[in-house]
Amino acid sequence: MMVVRREVRDGLGWITLDRPEVRNALSGELMEEVDEALVAFDADESVRALVIAGEGTAFCAGADLRSMRNSRDSSDAANRADARRMGGLFHRVAGCRKPVLARVHGPAIGGGVGLMAACDIVIVAESTRFQFSEVRLGIVPAVISPFCIRRLGAVTATRLFLTGEAIDAATALRHGLVDVVVPDASLDEAVARVCIDLGKGGPEALIQAKRLVRDVVALQGEDALDHTAELIARLRVSDEAVEGMTAFLEKRPAAWVRT
Repeated sequence: MMVVRREVRDGLGWITLDRPEVRNALSGELMEEVDEALVAFDADESVRALVIAGEGTAFCAGADLRSMRNSRDSSDAANRADARRMGGLFHRVAGCRKPVLARVHGPAIGGGVGLMAACDIVIVAESTRFQFSEVRLGIVPAVISPFCIRRLGAVTATRLFLTGEAIDAATALRHGLVDVVVPDASLDEAVARVCIDLGKGGPEALIQAKRLVRDVVALQGEDALDHTAELIARLRVSDEAVEGMTAFLEKRPAAWVRT
């Protein structure tokens, strides 16, 4: 039985976690199916952006604790492989060529926050609550930390990792953990609005814009100048750029904009 639903709607690749009975906890099977959907949608030229959502009352309650509780019965190598599988999922979400949106409602806990934070744009219902509860279980938010610290900053991440306190959507927005907060009933509308904005961008430009941020963060000084100058010099003579600039000057939608 599949635990992830995969479908294309209006050029969007929807990945819906479908284990509502356990609040979409990250089982090995679920992570494998999310991986497969990411690969398929990233390669599908008809898909402009991806949306990750959760079925039922929660986006994702984090790791499957029933499986994790049995870790002492596994070898060190098996435990490391399992941890790398979960961490690898978050890295693959962040590394997807195309924009990835998170549609978040209900509780987002531990690994669920990590999955959300690995996305490019996070849109949440105002009733959503977030929690790094790992220390209360005797563990730490290890494999999700690169993505959560990137959004929260070191000082706020330290406090939330240590206390395990729950925070509301308004607090998460203030700290940069999420990007958009809307009334619960408006969540799908808000996702649609962001997707409309993304649809106005050139397909290749969206891919390059996402890659640009990743590359520039790793560069400094002259290296950043060299990289960014080479990139824009290459892109501005592309077919897509010529069409985009021509459409603007002619006061018409570019060829890729859905009308």
